[in-house]
Amino acid sequence: LVVEPIERMVRLLSMLMKDPLGYSSTPQYQQLMHEGDGLSDKYKSMWPKEVLKGMETNFLMSTILRIGSLMRVGFGSAGVEIIRNNLERGRHKDVLFLSKQGGRVSCIFLFCDIRQFTDVTECLQEEVFVFTNKVAAVVHSICHSYGGSANKNIGDAFLVSWLLDKAPDEKEEDQDDPFSSSPNNLNRDGLYAKNNQADKALLSVVKISMALHYDNYYVDDMNETARNRLLTKLSGRKGPIVQIGFGLHAGNAVQGAIGSQRKLDATYISESVERAEFLESSTKTYGVPLLMSDAFYNLLDSSNRNRCRKVDQLIMLREDEDEGLDELLDNGEKMLLYTYDMDIDALWRPPSADDDNSTTNSDILQDMIQQQQRHTLGGQGSSVVSSLTKRRPTLPRRHSLIRETPGSSSISVPRNIGHLRGSLFIPNKDAHKTEIQKTIQAVAEEMAEKQPTMSKTLVLPTGVRHYDEKAWRESDIKKIRRDYVKNGIIFPKYQEALRSYCAKDWEHAKQCFEFVLTQRDDGPSRCFLRRMAENDGVPPRNFIGFTRSDEL
Repeated sequence: LVVEPIERMVRLLSMLMKDPLGYSSTPQYQQLMHEGDGLSDKYKSMWPKEVLKGMETNFLMSTILRIGSLMRVGFGSAGVEIIRNNLERGRHKDVLFLSKQGGRVSCIFLFCDIRQFTDVTECLQEEVFVFTNKVAAVVHSICHSYGGSANKNIGDAFLVSWLLDKAPDEKEEDQDDPFSSSPNNLNRDGLYAKNNQADKALLSVVKISMALHYDNYYVDDMNETARNRLLTKLSGRKGPIVQIGFGLHAGNAVQGAIGSQRKLDATYISESVERAEFLESSTKTYGVPLLMSDAFYNLLDSSNRNRCRKVDQLIMLREDEDEGLDELLDNGEKMLLYTYDMDIDALWRPPSADDDNSTTNSDILQDMIQQQQRHTLGGQGSSVVSSLTKRRPTLPRRHSLIRETPGSSSISVPRNIGHLRGSLFIPNKDAHKTEIQKTIQAVAEEMAEKQPTMSKTLVLPTGVRHYDEKAWRESDIKKIRRDYVKNGIIFPKYQEALRSYCAKDWEHAKQCFEFVLTQRDDGPSRCFLRRMAENDGVPPRNFIGFTRSDEL
C-alpha cells in the first residue's frame, strides 16, 4: 500500500518530465492507470474501497495528475521545454530557471480573431467570458484534433501552432533516391512538413468555419437579456453570430519563458507570429475569412495548393525603410497571398439539380424511387430501406437565431425535405407502388423530423484524429466549394484580372474583376475595383506591380 504507489508516482513524474503535453496519451500512461485499478482490486478484500481512496498515497497521485493537467493547460506547446528543464533540475532551490536562452523552432502559426468583439463585450458584459470560452473550445479542440497546439489566448484572439519537421539532409536524400527532387512539402526557407502539418492546419480552419454556423451552441448558456442584446446588435450583419478571421503563416521562432518568479508566460517570439497576425488583419481588406502566406502555401500538398487561390502579391515594408522603387523590387521582401474559398451557407441550402458531388437526402430518395420503378414489389422493400440506412445525409439546414422572427417556431422543417414531401410522392397510377411508396414516405417524414434537432447540436472532437487526404473529398467540403468550381470560370478569370492589374493594364483588369462579380460576390475583386476607382482607373506613377504592405 506504500511502496507500489510511490513507485507509480515516480514513473508518472518521469513521464511528465519527458513529454509534459502528451504523456497522458502514451501507452505507458494507460498501463500505469490500469495498474492502479489492479491495485484496488488486489487489496479490496482486505480494505474497503472508501479506505483505499482515502489513503494519502492516493491523494498524492491525484495531486500529481492535477498538477500535470494544469501545467499542460497553463504553459501550452511553447512551455514544454520550460517544464522539462525545471523538473530535471528540481533538486535546486530555485523553482524556475529564467536565465536559460530560448530554443529555436520552426512552426506553422494560425492567428484567429473574433470579429466585432467590442460590440460583443458591450452587449454581454460579464457573460462575455461564457461566449469567448465557447469560441475557444471550438478553435482549440478542432486544431488539437489535427495536431495543433494552443499557445496564446488574447481576449478576442487565439494563437495556435503546428511544430514542423527538420528538413531532410540533401546527401541523405540523394543516397536514398538518386532520381528524387526536393521533398513535396519543403519550401524555399527550408521549412519541412513531413506529416502534412500544413494540410492539417488548413483543414482545421475549414472545420472551424463550419462549426461557427451553429448559432445555438454559442448563446444557449447566456441569460436571456444578454442574448437578446447580442442578437439585436448583430441583426444587421450577414452570416452567423460568431465570425472569425484567420491568418496562416510558417516560419522560424524562438520559444521560451517571459516573466519573473511571480508571473511567467511561455510563448513564441518571432516575426513569423507577427506575420500571421498581419495576414488575419488583412482579411478585412480583401473581404475573405482566411489569408495564407506563400511560406505556408508551399508546405501544402500539391492537391491542396491547387484548391487555393492567389489573391495578391505584396512588398513587405518596415517602418524605417525608405527605399526607391528599383531597390524595393530588387531587395524588398515579397509575399504572395492565398485564400481557400468557402461557401459555408451552401451546407444549409437545398441541393440543386447539378449537385452531383455529394450525397444528399434528395439523392437518397430519388434512388429509392428509381428502384421502385425498376422492380416489382417482391422482396424489394427491405433492400431499399437497407440501402438508405447505409448512406450518410448531408448536414441539416442550420437554425439561425438572428433571422428568427417573433412568434415563429424555433425549429422548422428543411425546405428540401418539405419539397420532396410535397412533390415526389404524388400517387402513381401504377398499381405496383403501394408498400414501397409507404416506406419511402415514412422515411422522408422521419428525416424531416430528425434534421432540425441535429442542426442544433455541435459535437466537438475530444481526441486526435488520423489525417487522411480523403477528407478533402467529403461531401460537406465539396458542397462548400461547388459554387466556386462548378463552371471552371471564376478562378482563371480572377488570375487573368490579377495579372493584368500587376502589369498595369487596369482597363482589362477591371473588366475581368467585374466579370467575376457577375458569377458570385467576391471580396478580393471588390477590393481591387475600389483601389482602381480611388486612382481614377489609372495606375499611379510609383506603382510597381506589388501592393505595399503599409497600404493594407
